Amino acid sequence: MVHARRRARLAVLCLVPSLALVAGVVPAAAESTPAPPTSAPASTPTTSDESSDPEETAVPAEPGTTEESEPGATIDDTEPVPQADEPPPTPDLVPTTVVLERAAGTTSPQEPARGTVRVTADGEPLAGARVRVVADGASDTSVDVTTGASGAATYALSGLRAGTYRLRAELQETGTHAGSRSAEATVVVQAGRWVSLLVNNGFGTRVLTRENFWLRGRVLTTAGKPQPRVTVALYRYAGSGRTKVATVRTNAYGWFTWSPADRRAGTYRAQVSGTRYSAKQTVRIGTGERTLLSREASLAFLLGERRTGTHTGSGRSWRGYTKGVLIQSGGRTWVVRGRLTSELSARGGAGGSLGGPTGDVRCGLPEGGCLQQFRTGAIYTNSKAKDTLTSAVSSTLGAADLLAVARSQVGYREPSPRKSKYNKWVGRTGRYDPWCGFFVSWLAHAGGKPGSIIKATSYKKLLDAERKRGRTSQTAKVGRLAYIGYFSKGTPSHVGIVTKVSSSHVWTIEGNVSAGGGQKHPRGVHVVKRTKSRIVFYADPRY
Repeated sequence: MVHARRRARLAVLCLVPSLALVAGVVPAAAESTPAPPTSAPASTPTTSDESSDPEETAVPAEPGTTEESEPGATIDDTEPVPQADEPPPTPDLVPTTVVLERAAGTTSPQEPARGTVRVTADGEPLAGARVRVVADGASDTSVDVTTGASGAATYALSGLRAGTYRLRAELQETGTHAGSRSAEATVVVQAGRWVSLLVNNGFGTRVLTRENFWLRGRVLTTAGKPQPRVTVALYRYAGSGRTKVATVRTNAYGWFTWSPADRRAGTYRAQVSGTRYSAKQTVRIGTGERTLLSREASLAFLLGERRTGTHTGSGRSWRGYTKGVLIQSGGRTWVVRGRLTSELSARGGAGGSLGGPTGDVRCGLPEGGCLQQFRTGAIYTNSKAKDTLTSAVSSTLGAADLLAVARSQVGYREPSPRKSKYNKWVGRTGRYDPWCGFFVSWLAHAGGKPGSIIKATSYKKLLDAERKRGRTSQTAKVGRLAYIGYFSKGTPSHVGIVTKVSSSHVWTIEGNVSAGGGQKHPRGVHVVKRTKSRIVFYADPRY
């Protein structure tokens, strides 16, 4: 028995070095200089009992002997090398969650079922996760998406026939991700006349601060064809009630589009009749960054075809389209479109003197005005103004907003003394109600910046409030208010806004004056050149 066990042990010891080399492992004995042999023990070692395990109780042999070995056998007295490494420790599993959001609970055979997949790992967004979205019951209807830096990806499933489908989102990754690896949602594909509702291009309902968003959808007939010139009501929900915010009509292709001027978050629904209405869409406003490509995907329906590649300059990147321009400044991307693009071109284009935009255009201002602010400029439109499209440049952020509005008013005339639209806005149309102060206050109102210039019911009250406000200066600067000694130097009796400065003169836009700054009637809004000695002090609005 002892002989058989030792023979087996010798065979293993002879084989181990070869196994290690095949596995690419160098035995420890080969990596260091062999130690000198130790001297033989003084007495013969005691052998183990026959019942003991020879691999647990080793009996060293005398040097140079082959005790109880088979003829021709050689003993390897190096330390045995394990035949296999210990299994690696099991990695910690990361709790992973998949959330499936649908853009609309109801769609039609002509439109894809859209939505968003979000994946988190240990509570944090998981980027680069591969997710498959499947519509159960629809053969070969699936789409694979990959999450971005926010842990989200948009999907669009096309080709679904009328019916109700269960959508499944399944995480394709394996390894250390555990937990909820799939999610479900239900979508109804409805035949017949219906109304859909999307936010922008339908890829998600989250917009960023100072971005405009569009609610758009389509109405089809019972035959599934676009229904033109149909009236659609748009509602905003709050609590248990709702408010109609717009009424629009579909175009020749059955599409309708509307953008809220207040950029207000909330839950919206489009309704054609008492029984035909869209699913609700909840718009959320957040912060973050937006690239050119991301904004292009979101607003493709609005921008038209791409006309140029990506250009860079002055710390900005931009791209031109048939219906507008996208400009990326810092981590945000803004759209300039419509008539504003011509004024942008006149100011040197996206890399010109206006600087980068600070937001999308703001519409819904008094008199139907729209204003877009840039770092060093502004563009303003007002269909009721004397000049319907104006712009201005100023190094002070926000000052150009007021200047652009002021320029749109140049050429306005009061219909009769003290009956100007600025008098009516304040509510003072009496014989002793001059309106130069009302005019500069109205600029802030029209530009959507109430309070940046004080609103007062008389010139004296405006003057007193301005001095109390403590924003006065003796230095001329574009965008500042100029309090003018009209009748005598040193005593302010008139006010305008500075639009140009030289070493000896300032050019101001003033109300309640005749051409050249005189007192003849009819009076209106004019650009007036005045010597600096006539300016008593200047004041900064709260831009």
